[in-house]
This record gives sequence, structure tokens and C-alpha cells, in this order.
Amino acid sequence: MAQQSIHYFPGHMQKALRMMEGYIKTVDLVVEILDARAPASSRNPLLKKLMGQKPALLLLSKADYADPAITANWISSYKKEGLVAISGNLKKDRFVSILANASADLVAKKREKEKRFGMKPQPIKVMIIGIPNVGKSTLINNIGGKKAAAVGNKAGVTRAEQWIKLNQDFLLLDTPGILPMNYPTQEQAVRLALIGSMREDVLPTYELGCYLLDYLRLNYSKSLQNRYEIADLNPLTNDDVLVAIAQRRMLFEQGKPSMERAAYLLIKEFKDGLVGRISLEEPNA
Repeated sequence: MAQQSIHYFPGHMQKALRMMEGYIKTVDLVVEILDARAPASSRNPLLKKLMGQKPALLLLSKADYADPAITANWISSYKKEGLVAISGNLKKDRFVSILANASADLVAKKREKEKRFGMKPQPIKVMIIGIPNVGKSTLINNIGGKKAAAVGNKAGVTRAEQWIKLNQDFLLLDTPGILPMNYPTQEQAVRLALIGSMREDVLPTYELGCYLLDYLRLNYSKSLQNRYEIADLNPLTNDDVLVAIAQRRMLFEQGKPSMERAAYLLIKEFKDGLVGRISLEEPNA
């Protein structure tokens, strides 16, 4: 993929960031959600700075789409940094108890203060932060047991902060997804596009598809072969692979296999976890 400068920071994100700076003082705990397939790329340095010294928990979402061995390495790596990190499937795992157990030590000072003043335990005020489409609203719906927040499989569904009382233990502040103002590397921007955290039209579909093909051929060749019934990748170029995918899925334009449509399908099926459990980056890689 040709090198180019990527800048993508819509006005609503700048406004939301300023509002979050005001709210951060009122919360007891910050939960930053990262995509388990690309934890480093999906961790926004602007949000890291915003959190400051607040008790914080890193939640690697969509772990059911990621390589389990690599996710375990990420959790271990964060632990060595002194960070509390967990992973899970936001649609199936019981995050009421998971969040309560994982955050117990982080909010111990709040509980000690309440006990000292003879107060009943108050709901933990939690700010949920992260870049677009990592699962913030899905987490809230998981804990609330109902559709408490809007959910969508595209960047930028949540556009304004909203407090949501889920139960007697948690009061959650949902916030819009905030992307970095600029991307340190081209690869980071590409990974964010592949996991759906950046609008799909920011980077060309064909080039994104070729980047993903290169990565899959190097790291997950069997998953690629099995999904698209390709016996041997070695003699094939990326264009050959895209043509093969187009032929198998009947993706034609003017009677010819469409590499553009095949690239779009490949990216979509990767996002949906259909190609296999795949991670796009490893700790210290």
C-alpha cells in the first residue's frame, strides 16, 4: 500500500473530547475498550492522556474474533506494565460479574471512604471510552440486560455522552468513539480500517484487501485457504486470489470477476470473524 498521510478527526470527535475532559473528574473508574485483534492500534493516546491517574481497566473486546494465544500474550504484557486488562465476548460473556470482579481492587479507596463515613455503597460511576466500533454500546447493553445504548457495526454510532443506570452497582457514562487526530504509521490506519473503526471510504477497498491478503498469507494461510477453498496459495498473486474469491462467490461486473467486490467481501468477512480467529498485531511486534 502506498504511503500517505492519514488525518481523520471529524468535528463531533473534537467536541466530545472536550466534554469528556469535564466529566473525567466525576467518575470512579475508566474502562477503555480495545479491539482484541489490534489492541495497540485501537488504543488512542488522546484517551490515554485524558484518563490521567484515574483507576482504569482495559477491556479487549471481540476476543472471540481474535487469535486466543495472542490475546493471552496481550493480557500478560499489560499486566507486566502494571495495568489491569481482561478480554471477552461482549455479546455472550456475563460482564456484570466480570466487571465487578476486575474493578474491585481499582475502586477499593471509594469503598473504604464510604465505610469510613458510614455510607451505604454507592454505584460505581464508570466512564466507557474507546475508538469507534470497539463495542462500548454493546458492553452497556450486555451489563444492562436490554438495549440501553444504540449499537451499530460501523464507526460513529454514539455521538453524545449519556449516563445510564444499569443496576445498583454501576452507573455508566457512554461516550462517542474518539480516533487519534493523526496516525503514527500507515499500518495503524490500515488496521483501524480493517476492524471497522474508521469509515470504509477513507482508504481504497482494493488496497485494503491486498494488505489483508498479504497478512493472512504470511500468518493465517490455512484460514484463508479453508474459507475460500483455495488449494495452494504459493503460485498465486493477490489478484489471482481475489479473482478466485470472486468466481467462488459469483461476484461479477460486466461478465468478469470483480476484484474490488472480492476485496470488499474479504474485508467484511474478516470483520465478522468468518475467515477465522485472527489478530493483526502482537505485543512488542
